[in-house]
Amino acid sequence: MADMVISTVTRISGNACIRLIRDEAGNPREAWLQAFGYRGFDIMLRGSHADNLVPVVSRICGGDSVFHQVAAARAVEECLGMEVPAEASRVRELAMWGQLLERHAVSLTVHSLPDLLLPSSDPSLRNIISIHRVDEEVVRRFMALKSLGTLVLREAGGKAVHAVNVVPGGVVRDIGEAKRRELLERMSEARSLLVETARLIKLLLRRNEDVVDSLGEESAPCLALAPGDGIGLLGGKAVIAAGEGGERVSLVPGELRASIEESNSGHSHIRVAQIKGVGDVLVGPLARVNVNGGYGSELADAELEELKAQWGFPFRRVMLGHAARILEMIHAWEMIKGLLEAPPGEGLRVTATPAEGEGTGVVEAPEGLLVYGLRVDGDGLVKGLSITAPLQFNIGSLERCLLEGARKAGAGTEGEARVSVLLETAARSYAPCIPCALH
Repeated sequence: MADMVISTVTRISGNACIRLIRDEAGNPREAWLQAFGYRGFDIMLRGSHADNLVPVVSRICGGDSVFHQVAAARAVEECLGMEVPAEASRVRELAMWGQLLERHAVSLTVHSLPDLLLPSSDPSLRNIISIHRVDEEVVRRFMALKSLGTLVLREAGGKAVHAVNVVPGGVVRDIGEAKRRELLERMSEARSLLVETARLIKLLLRRNEDVVDSLGEESAPCLALAPGDGIGLLGGKAVIAAGEGGERVSLVPGELRASIEESNSGHSHIRVAQIKGVGDVLVGPLARVNVNGGYGSELADAELEELKAQWGFPFRRVMLGHAARILEMIHAWEMIKGLLEAPPGEGLRVTATPAEGEGTGVVEAPEGLLVYGLRVDGDGLVKGLSITAPLQFNIGSLERCLLEGARKAGAGTEGEARVSVLLETAARSYAPCIPCALH
């Protein structure tokens, strides 16, 4: 039987295809997510001044632009020994939580909701337009949350796309008191919307339990930042957790970067990132909650307890990533409120004289750890740059999920169609960002 090729995986960020390799008996032997078009940001930036790094890396991915900016800025700051003012860190964090809220809302609505609401529909009808025709209110609810994230990002980042507020050493400007009050008022209106949306996602996952089970469980260790007080996007050590009661390894940013091994794939331009002595790891919303055990915010943790009762903990079924995303949206809402309510601090930016050095910038992007490694010379020029994106860590896990789904889906004419649907559903469970992976 011939190999199966899904030439365009729909409803993901970027362009990719899926190839299912079969043996002589027609049984699935390998499954690949293929993406091509290496872009070379890490090469083209060599020789540029470190001050130019932040605005350029933002163009790697519009949906994750602030996360690239902050990771690059933190790498520059470590190179030059810069201590960022606390208020600047808060403004950065506001922008990041805003973009995470926006990004998860788009991922759940446009990419994944059709798989959950219309699992048996014809593929041509399984899209956000069909959902809007059937239940306009559901789409409006998600888009309202997306707009809320965009609003926070615009105010904290200076622009809704490719923010201009993040610079090495801090930020350009703070959020004014009037804008803080306006944002807090808007945030207070979103609580019921978030709770209702979380209830919907949990209900849909229960209703599609057969699909959740058919995509199997992920056994790879989880890798995430562990600030110590719940899930955070900045700070803390990176922790590798093998599972409940398993070994936990903590790494500071420099140790994490040194432990990453990247290798070329034989079937894609996405370079595979593994951890020395560990192999594949899982990053992203599921990994974050598994490593930290909770969110560290009242409403998100209350919702988490219900999810634990239904599915057990730690979470290993890959489709539960959708539930983790809506809970992170609730957590983001709580974090944004807390940051806006905190009294403004002093100081927004520090400067430093160019000097030779090396630095690492690590942040939690919406779909997992984003790691920047930087080396500059005495004139502040970039001599070396490495970027490791979330999908590079997750590609091994994703392809195992594709293979397991294909094996469980069966064969034959009816099975062929089911395999195609299941493979795309599996890929979307990881919300892969192709532009980030092909940086």
